Amino acid sequence: MQSFSKLTILFAGLSLQLLTSGCFETKEEFTLNPDGSGKVVHECTFQAVNLNLGDNENQDPGLALTNAVRELLEKTQGVEAWRNVTFKTLDDGRLNFRGTAYFTNLSKLDIPNQTMLDFDWAKAADGTALLTLRTNKAGESDGLTLRPTRKAKAPAKDLSPEELTKQIKLQRGQFQQSKPMLAGFLGTMKHSVVWHLPGKISRSSNFTPDAAGNLAITFDGAKLMTVMEKLVNDDEWCRKHRGTGFDNIQEKPVMDAEINQYIFGENAPVSATVTAAKPLFNYAAEVAGAKIEYAQTQKALRVGSSATAEAAPIIQATPAKGGLKSVQVVGVRLVTESDEKRGLRPFNWDAGYTVSLLAEFPGAAQSVTDKTTLGVAQADDGTSLLPDSEWDRKVHFPALAKDKTAAILEFKLNLPGHNVQGLKELSGNVQYRVSRGTKEMDLGLEELKAGATGTNLDAQVKSLKEGWQKDGSQDLSLHLKISPDDLKSLSLVVDGHKTELRQNGYGGGNGSYNFNYESKTAFPPNGRLVAEVYDQVQTFDAPFKLENISLLGTRLEPRK
Repeated sequence: MQSFSKLTILFAGLSLQLLTSGCFETKEEFTLNPDGSGKVVHECTFQAVNLNLGDNENQDPGLALTNAVRELLEKTQGVEAWRNVTFKTLDDGRLNFRGTAYFTNLSKLDIPNQTMLDFDWAKAADGTALLTLRTNKAGESDGLTLRPTRKAKAPAKDLSPEELTKQIKLQRGQFQQSKPMLAGFLGTMKHSVVWHLPGKISRSSNFTPDAAGNLAITFDGAKLMTVMEKLVNDDEWCRKHRGTGFDNIQEKPVMDAEINQYIFGENAPVSATVTAAKPLFNYAAEVAGAKIEYAQTQKALRVGSSATAEAAPIIQATPAKGGLKSVQVVGVRLVTESDEKRGLRPFNWDAGYTVSLLAEFPGAAQSVTDKTTLGVAQADDGTSLLPDSEWDRKVHFPALAKDKTAAILEFKLNLPGHNVQGLKELSGNVQYRVSRGTKEMDLGLEELKAGATGTNLDAQVKSLKEGWQKDGSQDLSLHLKISPDDLKSLSLVVDGHKTELRQNGYGGGNGSYNFNYESKTAFPPNGRLVAEVYDQVQTFDAPFKLENISLLGTRLEPRK
């Protein structure tokens, strides 16, 4: 499991994804063969969220269901065929999907937005095989990104006791700001996995065995939230680890086993060593039948029919002058009283008033920047609801629509007075960036080794180390003079073969960042690194103003 610092920032970034895909409850039952092939009965209940809120009234529930299932099948990676696919809308509006997926390599299986526990299977020279939890979920196909809450002013190891005390206090405040958002989706997130393994289990950790020799493990989001709350307020733990973990995201995880103890029960990796035996089922025979059935499912759901259009949004539709088509309030959260000591916190939030705005762009936007701010939040009694802190006036974790033509922007305001009926004015500025294409750029590294420098983007290999799982993978720390928003991907090219690398986070500022990447195999010295960067990027500042709206965001007649 990842370190607490990684977990904290990972789930902050994860909220972006969950705003558009909804939280999930997943159950999986794996049957694995010695070569790493297998099948999994995957069942998930989740909430699909439509950001095109104006269309919700006329949206066909059946169409929403099939669209969600089609997207799941299209985005899943490492699956050769699906079988016994069923789906339905539950009485509470959530969607339920169930199906059996066949895969040739467990380590390449990825069902995005519905799993928190991904696994690797590696065979050893002595005939055994090792099942391990795949860490650093961010940076895989889910598109999640580790983002620091703020840039560290000094390495934690250089802090004096007094400075450390100050830093811990500051980081605790940052956690309190993020906690309501984290609790909002972690509270219902669950993922349970059962394993049928091909052989005798000689040892395992953090799995629960049953009488038949199967292994089980469960991730509980509410439990994780409790652990985070406990550790971030534990003086001894924070001092031992030089802080709560909100700054240090550039180093690889060092607390995996310790965090596993809190989440799964043992101070050890999540792993199982298996003396491989005969296959548990005939993969070739079953997948042949599954392919025939899956072809019918693909045809019925039109799987793949919209892949090209979704993969390449029409960015050139954005006019050069920028601006906004519209801004409206689409959600509010009002908590008048909250008592944390007694555990009485409505919606698990502190007292305050939060508005959620839907900003429609005149085309597709690449990103919304952190310079998107509120300038005025005046109640109808003349008082200002604008937060005192500049940090609170900025947008955090804006969520772009799939077609990138709209975004959800949330702002936390001060609590309005008892006599306030609405807002006289809510205004600010949305800054967004637009790209009209991408281009590839060879970093110009003569050799892939620590200390090597390149000819483009001020590239420098900071370190090249063995992966922490010691399975032949390698971790690369690369310095680049480019904003993360301008870097679409980084690929390794060897003998003409191109492989996109998985990003495991970044840190830095002022246009200069260190990016962390992982390769399943060792980086060959003669390999080349090629960056795909956004081209012809423009930044637009678009002011907005809403006047005379109720606390719910509806039109309100001004007070006389």
